[in-house]
Amino acid sequence: MWRGRRTVLTAGAASTVAGLAALVTAVHLSSVPVLLAAALPAGAGQGADQVMGRLGGLSLLNAAVPPQRLAEANAALNVGGYLLAGVLPVSAGCLSGAVGLSGGTTVFGALLTVLVLTGGLLVRATRREVTDPAA
Repeated sequence: MWRGRRTVLTAGAASTVAGLAALVTAVHLSSVPVLLAAALPAGAGQGADQVMGRLGGLSLLNAAVPPQRLAEANAALNVGGYLLAGVLPVSAGCLSGAVGLSGGTTVFGALLTVLVLTGGLLVRATRREVTDPAA
């Protein structure tokens, strides 16, 4: 089953990168059709990464954290994930105000692409499944 998760996460990462490239292209071209087209791969990538990432994160927590600390560990995992999800778009907005929409979008797209590719490479480099000791 882990191979399936890795495949979905890798496909999600590739789809997200395609969506980011289309987003940056749409902003540079001021093209609404390209922007609408960017939503498809970006949404698919985000959906796959969100579902499988959450499943993977919760599986790892369940395998590595004592049962009496699971709620605390889950809260910390969510704070970390949502903090980054909130800081990046706000930072992109502030940067766009300073350097323009095209420049801000390009930096945002490049930064997210690096993060997504790093995550995708880490997923592909993982060769074994973490097993639940309670199972």
